[in-house]
Formats: sequence, structure tokens, C-alpha cells
Amino acid sequence: MMSTHAVDPVFPSPPVPPLAEDAIPGERQSWWFWVAFALTWFATGIAQGVAGVAVPQLLKEWDPEQATGNLSIVLTVGGAAILITTPIFGRLSDRSMSRLGIRRPWILYGVLVAAAGYVVQAFARDLLMLGAGVILVLIGWGAVSMTVHTLFADQIRRRIRAIMSAVTGAATTLGILGGVALAGNVAGAGQAGMFLIPGGLSVLLAITLFFSLRDLHRTQPAPPLDWRAVRETFWLSPRRYPDFAWAWTCRFFMTASIVSVTSYLYLTISSRFGIDDPAEIAGIQTQATAAFTVMNLVMAFVFGVVSDRTGRRKPTVVIGALTSAAGLVFAVAFGDIAFFLIGIAIVGAGQGAYIAADVALMTECLPSTEDAGKDLGIVALAYLLPGILVPVFGFFVTRIDSPTGENFVALYVGAVVMALLAAFAVTRVKAVR
Repeated sequence: MMSTHAVDPVFPSPPVPPLAEDAIPGERQSWWFWVAFALTWFATGIAQGVAGVAVPQLLKEWDPEQATGNLSIVLTVGGAAILITTPIFGRLSDRSMSRLGIRRPWILYGVLVAAAGYVVQAFARDLLMLGAGVILVLIGWGAVSMTVHTLFADQIRRRIRAIMSAVTGAATTLGILGGVALAGNVAGAGQAGMFLIPGGLSVLLAITLFFSLRDLHRTQPAPPLDWRAVRETFWLSPRRYPDFAWAWTCRFFMTASIVSVTSYLYLTISSRFGIDDPAEIAGIQTQATAAFTVMNLVMAFVFGVVSDRTGRRKPTVVIGALTSAAGLVFAVAFGDIAFFLIGIAIVGAGQGAYIAADVALMTECLPSTEDAGKDLGIVALAYLLPGILVPVFGFFVTRIDSPTGENFVALYVGAVVMALLAAFAVTRVKAVR
């Protein structure tokens, strides 16, 4: 049943009639919500773009020979922080009795914490302080990401989830392009400008969702948490929910594959093509991101429409994963910048097809609507865990026959294997076509 008043209980006392197949628990939103929703995804992309340029560039300036290892350390510690906090945020949002609603407070908390992190990064003078800033930024955006993913279950009907997944994926990709370009262009403003200008813009864009969302409100306290409920904040039994487990595995490997590329893209370009000039590296990274973005946008919308009209999610995900793997092979098979850019464009096409169905697939595998925040917090682990494991993987694999950590071909081979594993995992999902 669709709520008609913001003050209605989110989840009344049982018995609760099941929602109709295409119903949502939220109420009708204004047009401004849809704009702000896309802008917030765009903002998360800017944040990723900033992290992909500003952090490795600063580490390379501080210590070129240890830049790869230091980046792996920073990303691993930051990933561990959001791995712990984001599912907790999802659980708490489901239980929130705030007058602001169950999701809006987390948007506000998230952008404020991220803003504090950008300030710390802007004035960091050593690896420890920079790492602290990275942790704050990642925790803040983890709260925001948890919220916007949960809104797919709260506010977006099943029949348009694939196309909305494509829209939000496109917004994120455009944001990454904008973040990369902006961080590179303001590098001349120094360390402070490189973090505060694009970071501040991302915060301002994300806060629009706080003001536009007609949120769900809980008027009855949630049942007390027992040990099982606490454990399930981070865990759902694969035996009891196999489709959810396989969909989660698919997202984990696809995320790990693309994170392997994006996290080290700046250093990959510098090493493989022998470039030391930060402006030139940022320029090529912007070209690569632009090529990725164009193909991503086209394929996201094409496959988003196809997925919604046919109701089939799995073929789109498989096509996306296999195309991404092919692009990664192409990117490292030749030592020429032009071929590298073509390969990255193919990866973008694959990722576009994948994101067109990814969120729709995950939300249709959720065990229940009532625990959407908690369950989507677990979904968040599928893209948070790679933030910890990929840097550890990258730290060792880039050191194969390279003491300074510059074997990025081995890293890309690993990314290909991850994409293939994602394609296999989604074929095991039974409840979604």
C-alpha cells in the first residue's frame, strides 16, 4: 500500500498485508525530488573522481616510489571504516524515530562528515592526516550512498527501476568525469583547492536531496534488537536467501573489477606511458574517463529500456560483465595510449549495460521491504568490501616482477577474472529473469 501521509507508520504492527508487486511504501514525490535524486548520484560520482585524482597525485608528490603502496594503505583503511559503518547506518535508518524521517537524517549526517573530511585532506601534511581525511570522506559518502540505494526500495516502482538504475548510473559516471576534470583543472590552486573546490561542490549538490525528499516516518518503535538481529545487520544466510547471495556475489566481483581500474588509473597512466607531468597525466585520465562515460551513458539507457520492457535483468548483467572483461583485455594488450583509451571505452560500455540492471536486480532479490535499509546496507558491503580487498590485492599483484609496484598489467588481468566471475554468479539467480 502506498502511504498518503508522511506521518503514517512506515511499518504498522502485524499482520501487514504484502505490498502489491509494483507498489512502494513511500508517498508520491515532487518533481524536485527526482532532480535532487539524480544530483545526489552525480555528487557521489564527483567524490569518486576527486579521490581518483587528488589523493594519488598528492601521494606521488610526497613520495613517487611509494605512491602505489601508500595509496593501497590509505584505501584499505578507509574501506575498512565504511565496511563497518555503512550497514550500521542502514539498520539504524530502518529503526529511526526522527521527525526528519528515516532516511533524511543520514543524508545530512553524511554530507557534514564528508565536508569535514575534505577540510582535513586539504590541509594534510603527512600520510596519517591524509588517511584520516580519506576515512571521514568515505564514511560520509557511505551514509549518503546507503540512503540513495534504499530509496530504490522506498520510492521507486519496480517497472521503472532499471531505467532509473541507468539514470543514476549515468549521473554517477558523469559525476566521476566532472570530478576528474575539475580536480585536474584546479590542481594549480594547490592542495587545498584540489580537495575543497570539487569536494565542496559535491556536498552542496547532495544536500538538495535532504530538502526535497518526502520521507517515510516511523511512529511506532521498532522491536528491540536481539543478538540475531545484530548479526543480521552484517549477514544474511546464503542458504536461506540464495538469490540474494548470488546477486550480491555478482555485484562484489563487478565492483572489484572496476575498482581495480579506477583506483589505480592515475598511477597506471603515469607508469605505462612514462609520464611524470601531473597535468598531462590528469589530461589523459580525463580523456579515459570521458571515453568511459560516453559509452557508459549510451549503453546504460539502451539496456535500461530493454531490461524494463522485457522484465529481464540477468542477460543485461551478463552482457555487461563480458563486455567489460573484453575491454580490460584490449586496454592492456597494446602499449599505445589510443588503444588504451579504446579499451577503457569498451569497459565503459560494459559497465553501462551492467548498471542498467544492477540495482533493479538487487532490489528484486531483497528478502523483505520492511528491512530494506538493513538489507541494502548488506548490499552496500558488495561495493564496500572491494574498497578494502582490492588495495590489498593491488599492493601485492603490482609488485610481481616490480619492486616499486608498477605491474599494472597483472592488476588488469585480475580485473578480467573478476568480471568473468560476476557473469557466472548472476546466472545462478533463479527468482529474477
